[in-house]
Amino acid sequence: MPDQLFSRRFVTTSATGSVIGALLAQHSAGASGTAQLSATPQPTTSAPDFASAVDAGLDYFRQRAADQAPLVKALRDAIASGDLEMAKAAYVSARPPYEEIEALAANFPETDEAIDARPYAFDEGESSPDFKEFHKLEILLFRDNDLDSALPVANELIGTIETLQHDLTMRDNFSAAGQFDGIIALANEVASKKVSSEEETWSDQSTVIFKHNWIGVWSQYEPFAPAIEAVEPAIAADVETSYQEAMAIMDSTFEPDGVTAIPYSQVSMETRSQIVAASYSLRDALQAARDAIGIGVA
Repeated sequence: MPDQLFSRRFVTTSATGSVIGALLAQHSAGASGTAQLSATPQPTTSAPDFASAVDAGLDYFRQRAADQAPLVKALRDAIASGDLEMAKAAYVSARPPYEEIEALAANFPETDEAIDARPYAFDEGESSPDFKEFHKLEILLFRDNDLDSALPVANELIGTIETLQHDLTMRDNFSAAGQFDGIIALANEVASKKVSSEEETWSDQSTVIFKHNWIGVWSQYEPFAPAIEAVEPAIAADVETSYQEAMAIMDSTFEPDGVTAIPYSQVSMETRSQIVAASYSLRDALQAARDAIGIGVA
């Protein structure tokens, strides 16, 4: 989670024939032989709302929130068992779903802060009573080896995931512009901040975070892909290529099983540089895709 969610203010389905038709007409009227991208997003007043694409993205995240619920319960149970290594493994297993969902965290900032804030988000750092849940558990398990203190934190996390599931049912809080703001900001954040290992500092599992951030980004973009393909196929291809190249880099940071991440402290500087370039490339392609279909900033 970025400071005060500032950077985030920034399942496949097909678009309906009427939406694509409208976009094609708009494109034909205003385009020359090559794609002309505006320097700033187009106004949203005349743009389609892409309700079905937003719904498809939300359906995916609702399923991921449902996946998250038993994982945090398993984490709580592992902590309660008194087995530290089991608890650490359960923590890592529990991280992926929310790291995808956080692409839309600006739509539920209080829930996001509770689940995923790091100490720097608070004036008192770790001493703040508002610092809790995943990253407090990370510190308690991987740095402090303190299962007793971790247990009530895990119990609270279970309740917050239930709140998250409710948040994702609040359809009026979500829009196409908000979806693009979120995924562009998260792609940017991987490169501009997370690559420093500020997330998962103690667990050394930052690559798990990068991988699932990118999966979350793609899940929200993919329902819009048919409309973008209809008006700017080169841009649609660029987004897909950027995503596939990013995920290929992630493959090199995982064991052959594709599940176990290599400790981030063992990831080379060359690979980290590739991660940065890939995430910025994905960000830029997403910005172009947003502009191509006339979606403005939320």
